[in-house]
Amino acid sequence: MGKVAKGGVPLYLMRRTRCPLVEALRRYAGKGLVPFHTPGHLQGRAAPPVLRRWWGRAVFTADLTEVPGLDDLHAPSGVIRRAEELAAELAGAAHTFFLVNGSTAGIQAVLLSAAGQGEKVILPRTVHRAVVAALVLGGAEPVFLPVHRLEDFAIPLPSPAAAYRDALVQHREARALFAVYPDYYGIAVDLEAVAAVAHSRNLPLIVDAAHGVLFGRHPGMPPGAVGCGADAAVESVHKRAGALTQAAWLHLQGDRLSPVRVQGALQLLTTSSPSYLLLASLDAARQQLAASGALLCRRMIELAAYARAELARFPEVRLLSVPEGYRLDPTRLVLNFKGVGVSGFAAAKVMRRYGVVAEMADFVNVVLLLHPGHRVRDMKALVRAVGAVLAQHPTSPGERMTPPPFPGAPPRRLSPREAWLAPARSVPLPQAVGCVSAEMVAPAPPGVPVLLPGEEVTGEVVAYLRAVSAAGVSVHGAQDPKLKTLCVVR
Repeated sequence: MGKVAKGGVPLYLMRRTRCPLVEALRRYAGKGLVPFHTPGHLQGRAAPPVLRRWWGRAVFTADLTEVPGLDDLHAPSGVIRRAEELAAELAGAAHTFFLVNGSTAGIQAVLLSAAGQGEKVILPRTVHRAVVAALVLGGAEPVFLPVHRLEDFAIPLPSPAAAYRDALVQHREARALFAVYPDYYGIAVDLEAVAAVAHSRNLPLIVDAAHGVLFGRHPGMPPGAVGCGADAAVESVHKRAGALTQAAWLHLQGDRLSPVRVQGALQLLTTSSPSYLLLASLDAARQQLAASGALLCRRMIELAAYARAELARFPEVRLLSVPEGYRLDPTRLVLNFKGVGVSGFAAAKVMRRYGVVAEMADFVNVVLLLHPGHRVRDMKALVRAVGAVLAQHPTSPGERMTPPPFPGAPPRRLSPREAWLAPARSVPLPQAVGCVSAEMVAPAPPGVPVLLPGEEVTGEVVAYLRAVSAAGVSVHGAQDPKLKTLCVVR
């Protein structure tokens, strides 16, 4: 039996339930010290009155900087380091880095450390725009895998292990493999099989697990990325596990990636004034996952099952299921309105009028995330909102929504970095066909680029971007967010 502390509690369990950074912040705030340092709100005394009345003083007393006793994110040796070690222990990782610039910074740091100028990385075409930014910053060459779709839902499927294996035959000099686990729709590839492909060549597998922080926390969930063999896994803790927006962490294991080099890349990309509120929220979220993660996941799974059963009364609305070889996040609902003859955008708009706000919508789907704070009454509100969509958009016989197909990868003429740095000009969107894009165009959410710097603008891409613009979808990366023009290489 392991060592026990006073009261008979196992030491490992007591350690997991501690919050070293949160506890240090509370102790410091209670000392009554007179600050002559940043931040300028002076622990709330000089905060804007409108915020002080709304938030109270407590949040400002914890919004501190690198004062003695609170450690330093860029060179952790005290409470931040202990908090990161506890997070690594929970994940089964060798090293964990707290991130205050979101998963974006973690993804970029690992890619910068894994592949340099001109070196190849094998990855899905449907990566987040953060990956494209890393390719621009570091100069790595992307080798994109073929895109396969779940046609009725108009969803690109994550690339399976066989696709990586085939790509490695053609690109034996590749330096790393990159996977998304799960994607925005909650679809999870067989990550263990992908890891086996990478490790058969002694290559690191880097995983964007931004939406997978709850994986591995309950038998009903898919396994966690680290447990599947990922050498690096980046998880957005704020998305599903209760941390504040922008808070994430990066796990490393094995010897295929250098923790020192990854930390150096993080120092290049991370603010020199990290928010202690974000850091504390990571520490607290880790403690909650350690103490009750399985229970919270079980409740969400049960609520999702209840919602699915109730939504079955609407046969026109399909719920996402996945083909063999994939798993689905059971705490995420993807509602398909193709059979109703209404777009996901229009359905989400009606649902908002009935008090239900979705995570995202696309041309035929609405995506909803369940969280630990949801209750049965929230599921009932969701079902009522879906019923309102059908009442306002009665289905005619044979009527179906036909979404524009997500374009395949255009021909690549330059590397993303070369195109980003090249002289450029703006041209009307229809006239951009045949030109080389100098910018990234990524409808958001989900933030998957339709066009990358260095890719040739095709008629298929222009048609899709026109549909995106007509639907009023927000676009990231483009200089002209209304997509009347496109920035192309001169």
